[in-house]
Amino acid sequence: MLGWKPALPVVFLDLLKGFFGPWIAMKMCEAQVAAGGADYSHWVPLVAGLLVILGHSFTCFAGFRGGKGVLAALGVFLALCPITALSAFGVWIILTFSTKYVSVGSIGACVALGAFAVMGFLKLPFPPDDINLGLMITCLIVAVFVIVKHKSNIKRLMNGTENGFGSKRKTPKA
Repeated sequence: MLGWKPALPVVFLDLLKGFFGPWIAMKMCEAQVAAGGADYSHWVPLVAGLLVILGHSFTCFAGFRGGKGVLAALGVFLALCPITALSAFGVWIILTFSTKYVSVGSIGACVALGAFAVMGFLKLPFPPDDINLGLMITCLIVAVFVIVKHKSNIKRLMNGTENGFGSKRKTPKA
């Protein structure tokens, strides 16, 4: 744990990585449609987003062990459904700073992402993003995936050994 200053470039790059995968896929689909080709824009960016998150979480550069996919997922959904993503990020901020646990914020944001996606699909007034069935399912899949990746954090939270930010390392209880 090197602190928050060295983490900033990593955060920025993870967000960019997540954002540009589906964004480039959307632009390529738009160009294909403009050239008279078939319109795959309803599913190709979703697949690109899923692949970015999987590639982040199971990177070949680290023995197929990577991150939990939270920042990559935020980047993906900033490209696909920005208001929904920012709303889930708002939940992350509230939970992280009120509990002092990043893992609680991440898990809560995933639950919120899934709930907001369902609300958008049902055309409820919030969030105003246009959420189709494929995007809703993608949000739900990613939310479950990221929560499952937090299994060890959940165990540490239950055991009282999870490290909050700004705290010294806790040692497991004997």
